[in-house]
Amino acid sequence: MIQSGELPPGSKLKPERELAKSLDVSRSSLRQAVKAMESMGVLSSRVGVGTFVRSDLDSADLLAQPMEFAVRTSNISRAKLLEARQFLEVEVVGLTAARASDESIARIGLQLERMKAASGNLHAMADADYGFHLAIIRACRNEVFELIYSPISKLLWEDFSERMHLFDPVQIIALHESIYQCIEKRDAAAAQLAMKRHLEVGYSTYPAIASVITAAAAGRAHNQEGI
Repeated sequence: MIQSGELPPGSKLKPERELAKSLDVSRSSLRQAVKAMESMGVLSSRVGVGTFVRSDLDSADLLAQPMEFAVRTSNISRAKLLEARQFLEVEVVGLTAARASDESIARIGLQLERMKAASGNLHAMADADYGFHLAIIRACRNEVFELIYSPISKLLWEDFSERMHLFDPVQIIALHESIYQCIEKRDAAAAQLAMKRHLEVGYSTYPAIASVITAAAAGRAHNQEGI
């Protein structure tokens, strides 16, 4: 009903008895489903008023929120999230370099300028950093990647601003500048290498995680040699 638009963002659900009857489910089953969707951030309840579809819900949330909920409840390690991010972003930046419109590339550049302007403000720089990577994902012309990226990035960026002091702002900006220049030149292979180099620097702030990622990469390389 939410996906079809029958229940648009901000709309109120029918009373429990009426909704259960229209969906042909028991009230207890409906109650459990509503609680699960509240936990996922799709629905919100107001005491004495009713249950509503979140007003700020967009189409991406219909997948991103349940995925985020699944990751949290499954206790998936940060190492695995970082590995997934590396696999996704390195591939996607190549697509962006090859496919992005001039307008999309300009939006990526705008986020880079925001990073430069915010180099003395850790929270603002972290926000611009996130905006830079999201702009790259959106520029690849395949919205499926944003649906996958959104829950992963949200979890990884939760404490990112608190880790910004571990990085050299000049180095971080230079790494992003390198990625942007490769995209601007439409050099997909170089963009992928630049993104991989940037993410590896980020992983260095998590020694244990970095070792896991390095070991996984070495294992893949060994397997490829044996093929």
